[in-house]
Amino acid sequence: MFVICCQLNGSATNSLTDNGQCETLLSKKYLKSYWDSGLTVLAQPLYYDWKDWTVFGGVAAATTIAFVYDDEIYNFINKNIYDNNFNTVSKFTNVFGEEFFILPCVASTYAISAINDDCRLRNMSLAVLQSFVYAEVASAGLKVLTCRLRPSDANSQQPAANSQSWLGPFATLESTSFPSGHAMRSFAVATTVAGFYPEKTWVGVVSYSMAALCSAGRVVSDEHWASDVIVGAALGYFIGRGVVKFNNKIGNIASVDIQAVATNYGLGFVINF
Repeated sequence: MFVICCQLNGSATNSLTDNGQCETLLSKKYLKSYWDSGLTVLAQPLYYDWKDWTVFGGVAAATTIAFVYDDEIYNFINKNIYDNNFNTVSKFTNVFGEEFFILPCVASTYAISAINDDCRLRNMSLAVLQSFVYAEVASAGLKVLTCRLRPSDANSQQPAANSQSWLGPFATLESTSFPSGHAMRSFAVATTVAGFYPEKTWVGVVSYSMAALCSAGRVVSDEHWASDVIVGAALGYFIGRGVVKFNNKIGNIASVDIQAVATNYGLGFVINF
């Protein structure tokens, strides 16, 4: 049996609006926090309340409907929405989920935080980097395990690519439609940024709007099925929310300690913060 326990040592900062302890990019504590934060992200469902499970149920229902009607959604978009103008716009919004856009933004905000001695901005930058790394790993792993053909993958070998074209684990590194990496990365980043500035509504509005535009553009541009984007966005939100909760509980990304333990109930982890 696997057990996860939480133990509070002393006082902890309960709000990300408090600066807490500033961390640095290459510090040992920050690098160690990838393991600790990752476990916190994965353990989230253990602490879900009825609201969380309601949201989960809604996302699961939307995903199921999208899987069933992926082809119909694709045909509707191509018949009624798709044109060169939309395609041009989608190429612009795709940038919000690209590595070459996200990483320079993280570097820029980190540099600004160092210049202005802004602890919250620095910790946000490092937390966003964590969310990005988790999303990148999760996206790449699921893609190579499913190898789903993209809507645009029709060719002489696969003249009628459809939403049920799953090639299976490690079949190819080219047909990687599921899930949408752009949607996952953009929503992971947006959720993290919004979580660090909950008192500034406009930050959340701008962040989630950029992520939504990026995700919608992936469907309009024939790069993904609707279900790819929904799953990618949901996983991105899940990752970002977990990283924010990790930071919110400890006040900064470096003051948590997770240790393996053996008890009468089995093996597990004790999370001290």
